[in-house]
Amino acid sequence: MTTRIPVHSFQITNNALKLSSFIAGVGRHHPTRHLSMMSTTRTEQLFETSSRRHENRPTALLKKFATASSLFSSTHHYSTTTDVVDLKYSKFAPPPSQQQPQQQPQDQYPPVIFLHGLLGNKRNFASLASSLSLQLQKPRSIYTLDLRNHGDNNHDWRLNMSYSDMARDVLAFIDNTIATQTETNASGGTEQQQQVVVVGHSMGGKVAQALALMYPERIAGLVVLDIAPVRYRASGKEGWRTIEEIVHSVSSINLDSTVDNANGGELGVLQYKTKRDVDMALQKSTAILQDPALRAFVLTNLESVPSSSSSSSPNNNDTEEQSPAALLRWKINWEGIVNDIDKIAGFDVHDIDMDNDNDDAVTTTTTNNKPQYKGDVFFIHGGASRFVKMSHLSTISAYFPNHMLTTIRGSGHWVHAEAPDDTIALLKQYLDR
Repeated sequence: MTTRIPVHSFQITNNALKLSSFIAGVGRHHPTRHLSMMSTTRTEQLFETSSRRHENRPTALLKKFATASSLFSSTHHYSTTTDVVDLKYSKFAPPPSQQQPQQQPQDQYPPVIFLHGLLGNKRNFASLASSLSLQLQKPRSIYTLDLRNHGDNNHDWRLNMSYSDMARDVLAFIDNTIATQTETNASGGTEQQQQVVVVGHSMGGKVAQALALMYPERIAGLVVLDIAPVRYRASGKEGWRTIEEIVHSVSSINLDSTVDNANGGELGVLQYKTKRDVDMALQKSTAILQDPALRAFVLTNLESVPSSSSSSSPNNNDTEEQSPAALLRWKINWEGIVNDIDKIAGFDVHDIDMDNDNDDAVTTTTTNNKPQYKGDVFFIHGGASRFVKMSHLSTISAYFPNHMLTTIRGSGHWVHAEAPDDTIALLKQYLDR
């Protein structure tokens, strides 16, 4: 039965950060926004979903999520020994001195994993994860990951960027880094594999959804930040054309290129010696990169390395002007991203493309033939973003029958960067329910 549920919106009282692209969170926090309940009369008309009955308060809505038992679909067993990337990560946990007296040990609850968006990295969620770890009444270990072909994973660049492969990377991280829990039930000794709560934004949100659909028994909860499990097209209104334009423009900058006679100057000298040089080239490359905030975000993927070895460890020099003895290097595998940009635009599970020819019409075979995750799923949508549309809700419901959607008014696609306090408040309510 299809019922309307109130989709609660939160007003951002100061102006939202205006960015001209929809890729991944900048990880930059802004002045505190005041969280205030808005009338749900208008927002009830915006979204419909197939779900259970809910009350009219966000806390009550979250408490209605099933917590007594897991509602997983039939388990599919897939090998986790395939060729995966050993993902780099950061871990956040409150020190014992800062934990509240009423808090319980953090290993009692499933840990949380944050997954960034395209062209992002684990640092995008660092501030949010640190703040969240100090506020949870049910303390948990929190991890932020670098997804394949991003961040500090330059030890193992890949050409394949399918969501199935990226989900397997994350599962391998869970198995290899987060300890397996062993419990004994009344019938005897059994081993229970580690479960986690996954929070993903944009591309990372699709990875999180693919992970939940492929290995539902391993996912204790799922939070998706402003992305739907659908294919985005350059011809659509969501902004995917902008993403493709940025990827192709930035990837065309060859950091190893040297000055030639046409450009003037000394022959054989590197054309890009500082971040400022690259910034100027980006500004000239395409109209969308006229936005200084967007260029600053792109440049977070640029690092300097000693000129003696371009493969040595980064020296964490974030200053705009690099030492003459240093070379610039991308912390992004542009070849892999460009090679599979079409897969990134789409959505695949178990190596099967889940694309629908018509985004606005989901076939009736979706529920019967496609996987489901029946655990509790929380979608957080930016009110000013077009990445989650009403036409996507039938697809979301087909994959995730027990989901809830909340909108943060005034926020764009980078909801966690534009409204960090609101995002933390919602995550806290979900994790402490």
